[in-house]
Amino acid sequence: MHAPTNPIGAATTVDSNSLSASRRTLLVASDAVWPPVSGGDLRNWQNAQALATLGDVLVTSVREASAPAKLDDSRITTLALTNPAEAATSPRLTKRQTPLDTRIPQIALSRLLAVAHDFKPDTIVVEGIPLFPLLSHLRPLAPTLVLDMHNIESDLARQMMPESGCLARLFSKKTRHVRRMRDMELRSLRLVDKVWVCSEQDRDRLRNLSGGRANADVIPNGVPRFDLIPEQLADLPAMAHGQPTLLFIGHLNYPPNLEAARRLATQILPRMQTALGGAKLIIAGRSPHRSLADVAALPDVELIANPDDLAELYRRAHLAVVPLVSGGGTRLKILEAMAWGLPVIATRLAAEGLGLVDGVDIDSAETDDELAARTVALCSDPGWLQARRRRARETVSQRFGPQAIAAAVRSSLA
Repeated sequence: MHAPTNPIGAATTVDSNSLSASRRTLLVASDAVWPPVSGGDLRNWQNAQALATLGDVLVTSVREASAPAKLDDSRITTLALTNPAEAATSPRLTKRQTPLDTRIPQIALSRLLAVAHDFKPDTIVVEGIPLFPLLSHLRPLAPTLVLDMHNIESDLARQMMPESGCLARLFSKKTRHVRRMRDMELRSLRLVDKVWVCSEQDRDRLRNLSGGRANADVIPNGVPRFDLIPEQLADLPAMAHGQPTLLFIGHLNYPPNLEAARRLATQILPRMQTALGGAKLIIAGRSPHRSLADVAALPDVELIANPDDLAELYRRAHLAVVPLVSGGGTRLKILEAMAWGLPVIATRLAAEGLGLVDGVDIDSAETDDELAARTVALCSDPGWLQARRRRARETVSQRFGPQAIAAAVRSSLA
């Protein structure tokens, strides 16, 4: 499924005669949404596909893709607003206020306004407060302006800061950043018609932040790469002597994922090996931090950097364990694992916002002993393990598949 991504600067106009008369949506992102790589890209791409069920979609990005790929979907057009040389030399639209802010060149805004003028969108969807400076410019250009908040950034940043002691004093600069994020979030609410959030929990956080004034709808994160998952559940790989292979996939330069991977390898895996007589662990993801070198050297731990084929990893594993204790948003890694038929054992925070039922859709636990025990229990009962595989697949397909996301988007914009 995939047509040419428009080249940089080749055309800042869209032929309105070639587009349908149905609802037209302009989606504005920091990074190119095709091909999707990170969690943010995946959410933007899922939203573009859902919006395309309503009519034509033009997806613009401040930056172009590092590895451009062809996109074959007549409903969706993509356009990068700058190339790397322009991004490096063009004056900035505004000074950065927080580490999250996208560095927006002035030329990107000029091209975006020209494109929007020609496209005449009914709806504009903007990706989060990193693009806050664009909101006031885009406000007059469409009847409906939507801010898609992948996270409540001020709350997420606050979670990851120490509350007291010497470290707290060292984080005083980050405290200022949190205040600025909160200010941008509140100012955004006055500019947009609607906010999209990932979960009911984030909607509650936003309402608390705004004193109940936020008009927010939940557009859940969908299953990544759903179209690549076989329709039939694959056979469970052989488990020699009852010794399973665990899987953890995530961006391995993100502190919460680093902490979870280390905890899984050094605390949870040894407990499982004692109970089962052995177990293996695969840790895979983008850009592994150098601090994982000692983890990769452990027996029965395999670290795979920047994997080309996640499908092969899902086929090799028996379960996914996600022992996160910090971080925001909902966990795409959980949804993808379940869609492949992997039962998931996770902390409550890791599965927050997904509405999964403990002991039915997922196994929730907090301590190392509890996480290991629940994993061992599943591995010790092949019938139960197989039933949980089927349940995992059915749950995410029905609630987080493309049709579910499209329905949520249509409901929000009705």
